[in-house]
This record gives sequence, C-alpha cells and structure tokens, in this order.
Amino acid sequence: MDLAGLRELRLRVQGLRAPFDASAPEVVRRFAAVQAQEFVPAQWGLAARVPVERRPDAASVAAALDTGEILRTHVLRPTWHFLHPDDARWIMELSAERVHRANGTHYRRTGIEGEVAARALDLVAASLAGGHRTRAELAAALDAGGIEGTGLSFVYVMMTAELERVAISGANAGKQRTYAAFDERVPPSAPRPRDEALADLAARFIASRGPVTDRDFATWSGFTLGDTRQAFADAAERAGSGRFEWIDVEGTRHVVDAASVGAASVDGASSPPADGPVVDLLQAYDEYIMGYAAPRTYLLPADRDAVHAEFPLHALMVDGVMAGRWAPVVQAKRATARVVPWRAFSAPEERALAASVADLERFLGVPVTMSVDPQPTAAP
Repeated sequence: MDLAGLRELRLRVQGLRAPFDASAPEVVRRFAAVQAQEFVPAQWGLAARVPVERRPDAASVAAALDTGEILRTHVLRPTWHFLHPDDARWIMELSAERVHRANGTHYRRTGIEGEVAARALDLVAASLAGGHRTRAELAAALDAGGIEGTGLSFVYVMMTAELERVAISGANAGKQRTYAAFDERVPPSAPRPRDEALADLAARFIASRGPVTDRDFATWSGFTLGDTRQAFADAAERAGSGRFEWIDVEGTRHVVDAASVGAASVDGASSPPADGPVVDLLQAYDEYIMGYAAPRTYLLPADRDAVHAEFPLHALMVDGVMAGRWAPVVQAKRATARVVPWRAFSAPEERALAASVADLERFLGVPVTMSVDPQPTAAP
C-alpha cells in the first residue's frame, strides 16, 4: 500500500469520510480517548465524525459535556482528553502510574507530593462533595486549607486529583468550566488486570485509527514499545483469527482491524460518495493528525518535509493532505474562518472549502465569514 491508500483508509476508519457514530458521545466511546487541548475546536472534531444529517452543533456537544455524557480530563501522555464515562475509570487506572511518573519533577518543584498532596486531595474532595466547583472556588478551598491554590501548584493539585479519581470535569457554570466529584460522573466498575486493560486500549486504538504501527500506539498512549507490542499481540489473540490484518505501507508493517474497515454507516446513515475534492478543517490536535507517530508523512504534500506548527492555526486538508492552515476567530454573534493556503486552489477545491466553512457555520451557530490570507511565496 502507498501513502495515498493509507490516507484513504485512515480517513474512512477515523469517520471523516464514512462516519460510524450516531452522536458525539459515541465518537468518544469508539475512539476510547480523544485529544482535547483546545476546548471548542476539539468539540468540532467530534461533530465532524457524525453523519451530516445528525451532526450536532456546538451547543449540543457542550450539553453532552455538561450532562457528563462526555468527560474531559488529563490522561495518557498526559494531556487533556475526552473520555466516555464508561471508559474513564479503567483508562485512568491504567494510565495514572505512568502519568504520575512523568509528572514527578513537577510535583517536586511545586511541593505537591507526600503529605501535602494527600491533604490537598482531601480538601478537593471535601469541596466537590458540595457540588461542582469552578477553578476559583477550588483554589479558595486550597488556600483556606493552607495549600497554594495558584499557578503550577494548582495545576498539579488538580491533575493529581484527576489521576487519583477524586475529580473530573463538571458542568459549565456560565462561561466557566468546573470540576465534579469523580464518582458522581463515572459509574463504578471492578478493577481490571493491567494486561487486559492495555490490550483493550490497543484494540480500540487499532479499530478507530488503523492502519497503525506499534510506534503510533506508543506515541499516542505514552506506554513503552515493549508494552505496545505485547498489547498488540494480546489484542490480536483476544480478537480471534482474521480480525487484525497486517499490511505493508511503503516498507513499514501496519495493523488494521478488518471489521472497522468494512463498516461504513450507522443505522443506514452514511456520507455520500465524494464527486470531487473534499476539504477538512481539522483542529491542530485532531486524531487524524495526533493519533500517529512523527514524522506523519502521510499528511504532507510532496513539497513539504515537516508539519509547520504555526499555532494557533489549525490544519487545512484537501483529500487528507495538508494544503494550508486555518483558524476560527469566534465572537459573540459572528465568527471568521481565517484561511492561509499553501498553494492556489482549483475551482472545485474552492467550492469544497466553502462547503466546509458552511459546515463550521452550522456548528458554531453564528454567521462565519471566510478570510483568505495571501498565499506564501515560500514554505513558512
């Protein structure tokens, strides 16, 4: 298989061409964990994987977060991720030890360790027992208990509280996000053996992002290559003969879930076949980008040898290949989609771009104006 074939298959498996999911929570469930650093763009990434006729707007996805159908927390490498409540407990239990180890230097630097950390967790738990709390309210509770509630100290207190299954995302209070008690939002479940949980995570990763390599899973999950290879083997054994298939992509061995490749719709709802180019306005941390190990050459046109991190601009894709950057500039009653192309677009590509901006407008629920920056004369 060449890179063009890899792109086509990944776009389908990821649900960007033939959505498998009936709702934003089901996207999160299928992916197991979805990277979610930037709050609103990450929600747009979920909506883009729901069939057009069912695609939620921003208010609907936000409502799913408010009700706890989708949760947001630090897990895996660690960074912000969306989790489904049915998966939050076991994925957090699986990941916490490695994340704590990765955070060790920061714990020591901020003093959030040992007796101080234990006292901080007690204060957070006591505060959340009274309901969902904003960052300011939790910071005040920590300060009142003699623990610094500002800056990095607060960040690592709350990350520790997440990892120890004390706190997780709550419902928004106006425009402020909150934390809630973990057990309020996450249903109880029995602890799982580590090898079983890691194999399940690997199987879900393969099914939602394949074809993938062991390096892809190690990069995405934060586990070692040794863990990854064992997890792939265990997942294949549990799945049974013929479920996982190995394919060669330009000399590199990849694995794909045969069942996920064959799926194309949910309850008969599917995306119509494209009769021209397709433009995707992907957020910078979309799983189509961040679900794989560097150098991610499948993303790049022939004249690019690296993905240029021009943050806060996101990835403008044409048929799965980067063709520029874009950024949403959202105000109260209107928004602008700033587009920075790397090359001239054909007339069909221009129409596809306009259609994607229209999709963004429906998602945001406000008029969106497209602003196209001059094309760069050289690679930025």
